[in-house]
Amino acid sequence: MKILFVLIVVVLHAFLGASQADDCSGIWNGDQQLNRSSSVAIRLTLLHHQHPCSPIRHPTRTDLPLTWHRSRTLDRERMLASRLFFRRRRRASATNVSVPVTIDAAGASYGFVAQIGLGTPPTMQSVLIDSAASFSWVQCKPCGDGCYEQDGPLMDVLASTTYRRVPCSSPLCLSASAATMAHTDCSPGYNGACLYRITYMDRSASKGCLSTDTLTVGEESFPEFVFGCSRRHEGAFGRYAGIFGFAIGRLSFFSQVVEKAHQYRAFSYYLPSPSSVGYIQVGRYDEGGLSFTPMLTAGHDYYLILTGITVDGCSLDLADDGQGQPSSAATTDDAHLYLDLGSALSILPRRVHARLSDAVAERMRGYDRVRSWPGCFDPAYLSTERAVPAVEMHLKGGARLVLDEDKLMYKRPDGRQCLGFVPGSFFLLGSMQLQMIYVAQDVERSRMGFSNEQYE
Repeated sequence: MKILFVLIVVVLHAFLGASQADDCSGIWNGDQQLNRSSSVAIRLTLLHHQHPCSPIRHPTRTDLPLTWHRSRTLDRERMLASRLFFRRRRRASATNVSVPVTIDAAGASYGFVAQIGLGTPPTMQSVLIDSAASFSWVQCKPCGDGCYEQDGPLMDVLASTTYRRVPCSSPLCLSASAATMAHTDCSPGYNGACLYRITYMDRSASKGCLSTDTLTVGEESFPEFVFGCSRRHEGAFGRYAGIFGFAIGRLSFFSQVVEKAHQYRAFSYYLPSPSSVGYIQVGRYDEGGLSFTPMLTAGHDYYLILTGITVDGCSLDLADDGQGQPSSAATTDDAHLYLDLGSALSILPRRVHARLSDAVAERMRGYDRVRSWPGCFDPAYLSTERAVPAVEMHLKGGARLVLDEDKLMYKRPDGRQCLGFVPGSFFLLGSMQLQMIYVAQDVERSRMGFSNEQYE
């Protein structure tokens, strides 16, 4: 009887495993939110990092500690501050400097994953989508001990009939220097190939050859897509094959697809929860039901104009008394609100964060404030009524981003509720406040549209 029981358990486990594998294959192959393109848009399926089919899902935990999310968000803030400083310095001097950009290695355990194909025949790659990145790369072999373990096969450049290295004499090499904010290099050992290096906030890095090959998205193929063929890494990047960027730099995935597919310059998305399937698409989008606000750019970064924050209809003072970065426009009535899908939480200048915490605390019912954690609340003992105030972010042009409880508060496994904002030096809007709503970033018309209707 014991042997029969063990046999049944083994067979059931194998059946469930095969069933989940089929379901995951269906997600990527088109049974659910498929990778498909049309005459008006190029679409990619998007999964939350903790979705059961995500290649980098942590096998034993369904959430990450709040301290990790706070640390990660502040790393993103330092990255953006470095980029803004770098651009001011480049305008003032011809000297080229190298600064950390985009995600940190710890961030490889967070984000939204999509699948693309590279090469002829195409090899499918699970990549991290980053709206703040101007450069795309994947791991390539042969790379010896320089590569980390990823989900799926590494790209084999020797097996692709369309792979090419970009020479140092190509203008693309100069574009790579601008995208990575570091010098590109020419090495005699690589026969004049353009070598790139991109460094991240925790000093992790990816380096290799600037390359071109055929990009496959759904049923569409785009020749001579420019990317980094990475053969050496410092630090860890989870199980992603690489990073694909949606900033407006010439070498970002977004910019190249727009040019090669003659698409309208916009991308729209639905950022999914860990249990749902989302998408990101390049090109025309459905404008129905969207509220629009102007979207501006600083270098390769996108930002909005934040005109106010209200808590139950009461306005907060957005001024930071001179403590914020100049880019936050703290001395005016409005503020620059940077967009970063690679950050889980959002950032407010410290004094503004304190005002929001105070205003929310005054109106929370059924929770006690945690003094040791700014913006955090514990469920009140024996309280049967729990409520959080209505918070809205007001944007130029009259658009309002409504933050319901799921977008305002971050719930920890122990029941503690914390604001989805961390104190920093300027304003940044992360992915938590944009999840499960329809968003369109229209670069062509310099505007962003969103719907406050939540979907699941």
